[in-house]
Amino acid sequence: MTKNKILPALLVIFSSLFLSACGKKDSSQQITPTPTPRLIQLSADQKPYISLIPRADGHLLTLKIDRIPEDFVEIEYEVLYLATDQGIEIEKGLGDTIKVDSPSIERELLLGTESCTHGCKYKYDEGITGGTVTLTLVSKDSQVTTYESKFTLLSGAQIKQQSKLDLPSENFEISALPTNKAEYFVLLKNYGIPKGSSVDSVFSVFSSGTGQGSVKSITPDSITKEDTSKISGDYLVN
Repeated sequence: MTKNKILPALLVIFSSLFLSACGKKDSSQQITPTPTPRLIQLSADQKPYISLIPRADGHLLTLKIDRIPEDFVEIEYEVLYLATDQGIEIEKGLGDTIKVDSPSIERELLLGTESCTHGCKYKYDEGITGGTVTLTLVSKDSQVTTYESKFTLLSGAQIKQQSKLDLPSENFEISALPTNKAEYFVLLKNYGIPKGSSVDSVFSVFSSGTGQGSVKSITPDSITKEDTSKISGDYLVN
């Protein structure tokens, strides 16, 4: 082989070896997995008390979280619900992450869309009768605790028509007659309990007004309510 032919051949060999070396990965490098958050259990009196208060027109809910333990620094929330559009059911949802800077926080949850390009305009979702609210509380040392509950959203007129406000997923029912048909009511199983109470859990009803009405019966009958002249309030699981 002539000198002119040997040089190109050597260049090809060296190039192949160089590229092969570059392609090798250091097998000693290891990816450190993200640690799985540790789940913690809170006692009934440690759990935050949740309020989900409907606006007078039922198109907005105010989420209030009270008595947040001081170890928690972040809360992720998600609300899912079914709405109807031209007779078709569509799943909608909203959520966010809240940095905790006080024992009590609140957020307004619009059940629809908002456009404020040239003055604010709203398109409200229709046909909503309830949904699911989920909270994930994260502590300073990355421990988490989660709350999830179905909720029912009905107007006083709807309650009067069906003579009840219920939460089928929990087999809980209130036979009631609201005073004001235009009021809206939200029923959910709470995360916390009323301050000073000794029960383990409660169902809570929140209204857009006074919540007045006649509570005729509660199912199961082991659940009680002190003031039956109001539909809103806490129903104690004994």
